[in-house]
Amino acid sequence: MNRKPNIFLGTMLTACLTILAAGESMAQSDTNVYNESVIVVGDYNPVLDGVTEKVNVAPAVNDNVAEELQPKFNYSITPRRISSLSATTGLKAAKVIGSPTRLYNNYMRFGIGHDFAAFADFNPLVDLYYTSMRHDNMAYGARLYHQTDVTTFGKKNETTPSPDYYGRNRFSDTKYDVFGKYILDKKHLFAADLAFDRSYGRYYGFSDSTLQSHLAQTHDDISFSDYAFAYNNIALNLGARSLNTDVNKFGYNASVGMADMWGRYDFSQLSMTLDGDVHYGFPMFVKYKALAYLHLNWQGYKQNYDTPQSIADLPLGYDATQPLPDSADNGRHLLTINPYVDFLFKGFKFHAGLSLGFNGYDNAESTTHNLLPDLMVTKSFSNNSMSLAVGFRGDYEANDWNTLRLANPFVGPAPYTLASVVNNLYAHLRINFSKKLILNVDVDNSFCKNRLFYRLDKRYTLGNVYETYYLDQNELKIAADFTFVNDEMITLTLGGVYNKDYNLPDNAVTLFSPDFEAHLDAEVNYKDKLLFTLQTLFISRVDADYETNPVTGINEVTATLPARFGMGLEVEYLYNRALSFFAKFDNLTFQRYWLWTNYPAQRFNAMVGLTYTIPNQKR
Repeated sequence: MNRKPNIFLGTMLTACLTILAAGESMAQSDTNVYNESVIVVGDYNPVLDGVTEKVNVAPAVNDNVAEELQPKFNYSITPRRISSLSATTGLKAAKVIGSPTRLYNNYMRFGIGHDFAAFADFNPLVDLYYTSMRHDNMAYGARLYHQTDVTTFGKKNETTPSPDYYGRNRFSDTKYDVFGKYILDKKHLFAADLAFDRSYGRYYGFSDSTLQSHLAQTHDDISFSDYAFAYNNIALNLGARSLNTDVNKFGYNASVGMADMWGRYDFSQLSMTLDGDVHYGFPMFVKYKALAYLHLNWQGYKQNYDTPQSIADLPLGYDATQPLPDSADNGRHLLTINPYVDFLFKGFKFHAGLSLGFNGYDNAESTTHNLLPDLMVTKSFSNNSMSLAVGFRGDYEANDWNTLRLANPFVGPAPYTLASVVNNLYAHLRINFSKKLILNVDVDNSFCKNRLFYRLDKRYTLGNVYETYYLDQNELKIAADFTFVNDEMITLTLGGVYNKDYNLPDNAVTLFSPDFEAHLDAEVNYKDKLLFTLQTLFISRVDADYETNPVTGINEVTATLPARFGMGLEVEYLYNRALSFFAKFDNLTFQRYWLWTNYPAQRFNAMVGLTYTIPNQKR
């Protein structure tokens, strides 16, 4: 059934639309005279991090799947469109050289892509953005984004069912966003954001031969609706903060977020988040200043799932011999209270506090409490050319239904959820060898209870639907990036990540967690006219599925994804200060890599398009 958004949330959203015309794009005080320049304002996110920073963000389109090629074990990947390695460069602001400034407060970006697997597989892109003109104490705007990816995987064998033909997938992503913020008396900042997004896709991870052997059918015999999924999410975020951090004065930072997510197969989630702190600045050790904080974060979730009437109400391939999934009506909440203090002392930066966490579920056996230190010490050396930070922090990860579907859209309806407790002992080293050479090294040792993983759900005979499972896991992660910058014309970055699991429970198997990843990225800006972006990525072999041996009781890996190497290139030509053209080429190695077990990506994809901004007025 098609579920309507929650009535209470819808009423709140309507009421809050009246305060969306708010915001800031603080102009820096300057008496110089300039020639024409381009100021392009990008996406707004009411995080309330600052007020007086100069807004100068190039419009970028996330029409890539670089994340898809990096299945990090925390499942931050977002397999939305099965294509790219590279990230869009976008239209950059021209250099300021004198006289009245012409403002550009909008852009229109259009593109058309093609994966070359089938003649008719064209993928459109539309990205429209508008924000208000520069003002001392307010800003507001809106954005519309849509991209459709239609891809045919493999070539069909007309005589026998082909093990390499996965048929035609379609994935579309549509987003609407309205935002604003307002500064009152230069002392208080208020912000609001109202957003809706809809994702549509298919559980396409089965070939013609698999379909024939299990259901005696081919792709021609089934309807797209038999294995399609759809997710809808509407969210409202409101925020307020004081702009004062003076000594002997109180300040505050508060935000509230509400979201209603519902999807096909009759499951929904209503969530609410409260986050904020009060802080007080005071002198310390005579000549030092300190800030004391009391931070609170509360996340509440209400999840509902109705037991299907038959297997026809589930994705294609559900085993008719299995019982239908149980209904769910779960409520839970996560509460963290975090008092801490930040201060300087003799060249050291200290962050010291405690984190008290409470994890409550409808099920009393799932309730947990944690009291953990929250510590970090930072020190700079050699005239700030080297810095070292060491710390320890504990926190919760909610693993709610909306988070899971963003990480893995091929997860089944109403997946099982548990909150993860993650404790991190970490160190970060930064070395500036010169203005052109920078080295960053991160070492993170995490101790996790209920770490989230995905595996194939055996109740689906086609092997195309995933379920969640949780393990207590310790992991050592070492990451390093070496960056070379030549006067902002050339940027080269070489880096890698090493992951090592240890202290796993007996018989445990971690899936989609590569031991090693490496990347080489290059960005070239030729006279602010030609922009080149090249990205390469290597991911080591990963375990992808396992089964328990009925004789020995040992979990044995039954499927692996081979090592992957990918390359993407984007070229953008800035015809003038308002118009640019781009061409984007993904998977230049023509490698058939796999995102998840039984989920291939296309071998090659190209997209061409343009970005145009409408000049408004001179200031």
